[in-house]
Amino acid sequence: IAATVATFPSGGTLTYTLTGTVAPTATGTLANTATITAPAGVTDPTPGNNTATDTDTLTPTADLSISKTSTPDPYVPGAALSYTITVTNAGPSTAPGASVSDTVPAPLSGFAWTCTSPSGACGAGTGNIATTVTLASGQSATITLSGTVPSGTTGAIANTATVTAPAGVTDPALGNNGATTTNPSNPTADLQVTKTNSGTTLVPGTSTSYTIVATNVGPSDAPGATVSDTPPATLTGVTWTCVASGGAVCPAASGA
Repeated sequence: IAATVATFPSGGTLTYTLTGTVAPTATGTLANTATITAPAGVTDPTPGNNTATDTDTLTPTADLSISKTSTPDPYVPGAALSYTITVTNAGPSTAPGASVSDTVPAPLSGFAWTCTSPSGACGAGTGNIATTVTLASGQSATITLSGTVPSGTTGAIANTATVTAPAGVTDPALGNNGATTTNPSNPTADLQVTKTNSGTTLVPGTSTSYTIVATNVGPSDAPGATVSDTPPATLTGVTWTCVASGGAVCPAASGA
């Protein structure tokens, strides 16, 4: 304020209203001082009251929130799964160094994550997420967590991400500081079987053999899949054996 008063009679009063917006990054205190100075030729007998200062404590406040989505939902064991975590600051103050964390469940321990924000990269790693983001009011950071779910995974996968305001910043709405996704399992296994005979023509009264190959091309495990073959009545004295590979397990018993 800079003003020249042409007439300021005894008993006169001037009231000013000064309005502004506190910088969203400001911390500590805000001190504002006003002064009045007598004009030339006028003596002020009590100059000690010619200055007034107002000092206010700043309380940075930032409404931080987090959301989380996953693709696909439900997940397929043995196939790719990705999460998108979005951290948002609704303000009004800047949140310097807000903490983002996600303790991933065991099936996701090998998943890789990356973080991007308006100011650039904000971390990367494998498994559990632990990083900080600096967000001005209205800004968002995005974390992507992705990998391949182990083929033998069963049951739903629950995963929770949280954001915490930095020291000195108050978050007025803590109810939106955590986000959980719960993905049910959708095991999918392409089972195939082939069968070949030891010859192209058969002579009654002689032996023959068949090779049956059962394969799981995935992507999920297929525990307890059933392989069956009912020989025709003209094939007698039938016995069978099983050899497993690639982690497969044969039935406990073999024979006719």
